[in-house]
Amino acid sequence: MKKSIVLFTTLLMIMALMSVMMIFLNSTKETQNNITREYALIQTNSIMSNLSQYFNNIKFDEDTIFYGSKMPFSLPLGNSDIKFTIDSNQKYLNINQLIISMKNKDNIEYTNFISYLYRYKLRDPDFFIDILLDTIDNDTFEKNSGSGSEIVLENPIFRNGKIYNQKHFQIILDYYFSKTEDKAIYDIPFENLISFNSSLLDINFANKDIINIFFYDADQFSLNMVSKHGKIYEKFKDLPFDKSYLKELKKARYGHNITFKTIVIKVVVDLKYKEQFISKISFLYNTKSKSLGDYKVLDIKILK
Repeated sequence: MKKSIVLFTTLLMIMALMSVMMIFLNSTKETQNNITREYALIQTNSIMSNLSQYFNNIKFDEDTIFYGSKMPFSLPLGNSDIKFTIDSNQKYLNINQLIISMKNKDNIEYTNFISYLYRYKLRDPDFFIDILLDTIDNDTFEKNSGSGSEIVLENPIFRNGKIYNQKHFQIILDYYFSKTEDKAIYDIPFENLISFNSSLLDINFANKDIINIFFYDADQFSLNMVSKHGKIYEKFKDLPFDKSYLKELKKARYGHNITFKTIVIKVVVDLKYKEQFISKISFLYNTKSKSLGDYKVLDIKILK
């Protein structure tokens, strides 16, 4: 009797397992015929896993990164058509270091950054910087009592101590707008100006705005030469400045030091898989440790 019960129970388990397999097979068949976002995401991540091995075999010297940043690479990979672009991830100013350098409102860094914000017709740049200063400290006291610059007093779950990422920074921009109704805050191209994780400025990749902010006391002719990026600067003496100015540049500005060595690159991948879907991915690649980080699937578009 017990043996019959065991056999019956086993039979039920087999039938249940077969049912699950049939559901999976039907689901797979439907996925192949009707491409879903989930299927595209799985395929994208699988292909990117293979691509990461490809990156480990590339020697990313300064020439490769500098000239490679000017045009996308194409890479045929099985059923996929891949194009990727590389760029230095050290080409921006870390917003945390930038704001720390402005704690003293009498210094030249503060004055110059205020001027930059005025260029985009921001009505109250001093209040905006007060919000940033109150964000990077850990207390709940406003820089100017009663000004409303301490977000955590109105939003208790807001994180103080540093500005962590773009999402966190967006909360700050939205808060400034809610207090001032100044739409100009959204016209400032912060995406081309700030980062959140480096105190090195890669001079061979920095854009014109950053170069003008960083070299605020240099002559315009030299600034134009540097911002054109017509050559790779390998050391300080290669820069088109006189010796006394180069000596000043070796000191930190806005909490940043100049670097001529690109360690972390940002990679953006455009992937077309068969005629099924297109996806866009970004990640950071450390050329020294050969490791990937900050992997993001930015977009997926189903083709059929």
